Amino acid sequence: MDALGNELKRLLVGTYRAAGKNEEIMLDDLSGGKLSLSEMRLIECVGSGRRRGRTVTEISQELDITLPSVTAMVKRLTAKGYLVKQRASEDGRQVIIRLTDAGYQAYVGYLFAQRKMINAVRSSIQEGDVDVLLRSLK
Repeated sequence: MDALGNELKRLLVGTYRAAGKNEEIMLDDLSGGKLSLSEMRLIECVGSGRRRGRTVTEISQELDITLPSVTAMVKRLTAKGYLVKQRASEDGRQVIIRLTDAGYQAYVGYLFAQRKMINAVRSSIQEGDVDVLLRSLK
């Protein structure tokens, strides 16, 4: 690999690791170590469904994980008090997953922490570099 390729690899891998580490620290602060990153992403998915909630199939499709994995995670998060399962009123065969108050607090806290992280990155970018950064990330 040439020098540019090596530098890009170093920067991309470093950025990925740093973002993941920051997200883990943020999540640990937010949940006191009660939630894994994959569990928080599921909570975020359910929260983005607003009051309507989400079906297991919708969660599976959005997060690109298998139905059995979603079912197992929903079961764990229900036991932890972050989610509730309810039968859909219009189709009793369907189960809707919704956030509890604790789940909603985790969701809002996670969104706030993400916004802080994004604002920190935004504040370090010069105006002329925004287009280059966005094109590169795409």
